[in-house]
Amino acid sequence: MEFEEEELNATTFQSYLYLVKVGKPIGPRDLMRGANLSSPSVAYRNLQKLIDLGLVVKDQYGNYVVKEKKSMKGYIWFGKTLIPSFVVFGLIFIGILICEIVILIPHLLMSSPIQESFWLLTLLTVVSAGIFIVQGWRFKRKT
Repeated sequence: MEFEEEELNATTFQSYLYLVKVGKPIGPRDLMRGANLSSPSVAYRNLQKLIDLGLVVKDQYGNYVVKEKKSMKGYIWFGKTLIPSFVVFGLIFIGILICEIVILIPHLLMSSPIQESFWLLTLLTVVSAGIFIVQGWRFKRKT
């Protein structure tokens, strides 16, 4: 199930990410310290919002734990880390670029001719990787 991160304000989103990262039940003060929130009341309000959204549950000891990791539009989970999709696509293009360079090296060392279309493909891969990485970085800064 996917939910929109727009349903969360910035501090609630950060609180959710911290709870996922910790992976164990914590109290409002622990959340305040770990997510760099201004007060325990802000942490408590964020926890209540997360409970209302069905993302967090309160245990019998009064601590809070993530019910389940939900996918979020524009992001991909890698373990306990949330990464913008743009960055993942950028990394894919970097992998393709590395493959292209591995193919190019023997041709350059043996001074054999390289088709112009291959140079164009390599340039296109560099530009694509750059665009995705920059957009991912901008997307992460915005949220």
